[in-house]
Amino acid sequence: MKAKERHHLKENDFAINIRRATDAVGGNRRNILAGLGMAVLVIAIGGGFFYSRRHTANVAGQMLGTALAIEQAPIAPPSTLPGATQQAGTYPTEQAKNQALLASYQQVATSYPSSPAGIAASYHAAATLMAMGRYDEAVSAFRAVTTRAGASSFYGTLAQLGAAEALEGAGKHDEAIKTLTDLAAQRDGALPVDGVLMELARACIKAGKTQDARAAFKRVVDEFPSSVYVADARQQIAALN
Repeated sequence: MKAKERHHLKENDFAINIRRATDAVGGNRRNILAGLGMAVLVIAIGGGFFYSRRHTANVAGQMLGTALAIEQAPIAPPSTLPGATQQAGTYPTEQAKNQALLASYQQVATSYPSSPAGIAASYHAAATLMAMGRYDEAVSAFRAVTTRAGASSFYGTLAQLGAAEALEGAGKHDEAIKTLTDLAAQRDGALPVDGVLMELARACIKAGKTQDARAAFKRVVDEFPSSVYVADARQQIAALN
């Protein structure tokens, strides 16, 4: 999905909390604050259990923040001068950065698989695999996120979209189209249907299914007349005629 389309995704409270923490620490794109999900101190029988949950959220959130900091790290090859070393907080190549990023996300996901931070890390690990061109692994990773988070949850739904993109990257267009078709049928889902339809249409074009692509673009125009994608959809329909 295009960057401008991603901005229109509906977000749950967890995703919003991550975004609000973005500017709290220099260099971090997102950072989960200590005590995620614990707005007040709970004093009750079994308080130790709640303390344990809060501590887990703290640690998992800090680990995720470290991974997100790597994602924002610049690519800066070391100087060729004798004795020069890699500058701290930078990576010599995109590949080196992605390797470090993947390892960091996977560490959070493995250590805290059921926590909000762990689920978020699992999603980002899958996205990193896709960015590295490891499409089949990305598909499996995205599907695992959907299973763990729940198909109707924010990350579960977003992971289905990610799986569709990874399937396209792997050249499995029919599977990608099926996934996007299913997502487009979810009227009350976490993703805007008009945006999903645009992705479906583009996937159909890549698969050489121009008639299906035209039908998807037409749905955007007919069913979502106020959509930000209407003008683009009309242009695409005209180009396909």
